Amino acid sequence: MAHLKQMPGMARQLPAEVFIDNERVPSADSWPSTLLSARRDGIAFWPDRQQQAEYLPKSDLVMFSLPEGFSTVDEALAILEPLPFEICALGSIFFDEWITADYPRWGFDRSMIDLGWGCLFRGAGHERLASRRWLDFGPWRVLHLPNDTTFVQFHDLAITDPAEAYEQAKAGHERMGISPTGGYIAWHIDGLLRYAGQGIYTPEEKLLQVVVDFGAEVKQSEMLCNAALRLHHRTAPSSTPVERVAYVFVDEPDARAHLHELWLRELECWVADDKGLRRLDLDYHPVPDPPEWVKRLGA
Repeated sequence: MAHLKQMPGMARQLPAEVFIDNERVPSADSWPSTLLSARRDGIAFWPDRQQQAEYLPKSDLVMFSLPEGFSTVDEALAILEPLPFEICALGSIFFDEWITADYPRWGFDRSMIDLGWGCLFRGAGHERLASRRWLDFGPWRVLHLPNDTTFVQFHDLAITDPAEAYEQAKAGHERMGISPTGGYIAWHIDGLLRYAGQGIYTPEEKLLQVVVDFGAEVKQSEMLCNAALRLHHRTAPSSTPVERVAYVFVDEPDARAHLHELWLRELECWVADDKGLRRLDLDYHPVPDPPEWVKRLGA
């Protein structure tokens, strides 16, 4: 929280108002530590009421608003990189316009703002993804930064039309956020675990095998559930820990039709047919193919 005092605008003057659990406090001199004392909510407003910082202790979440605080990605990253975080959701620069247009929106959970122009993951924050492979194969721009930090950009900041920005970003929002085809594992994981773990478990290998009948479809939402199960067993003790999940197809064309989506989530893809049992994902090496706007911007 102390890092927020170093940010443009916030460093120039103290907040005009600070509220802790809906009660205004008399002094803003030590506003970062004051916000941390909140039991439900702490919020600081600067004189124009546009710049603000908020702390939600139950979600372990800090939010801040800096209108016109940057104009380029490099300027934004210079503000963000010094801050301590695991997951950072960057809201829309066309927030009001997107709300008014009633566009479908996607995001992360724990009260984080809906996805806008970008997001970042650092260290353990990457664990909320089905796999780190997810980062390099989406309809977005990705930058791998120092300190095990990954930046994802959903639309070109040069776009000035809200509808154009949304059109460029929406596929990435759906793919990155909480959705049936998304790669983010929700913090409240119980709903995902309810549909995971249906298969043959081999304790010696800590392996769950899911047999897929001829012509059957494995939905991406099911893949996410088993990726969530794997994450759950990495963080919670279990007598039947799952470290690997393998989908075993009885038809090779069916397996190859699912191979890419399984590989993205580090789920194994096997075939068991009259040629024997063999694994396909070990020899699968896709090459990222980002959208044209990302190619124009470069790395």
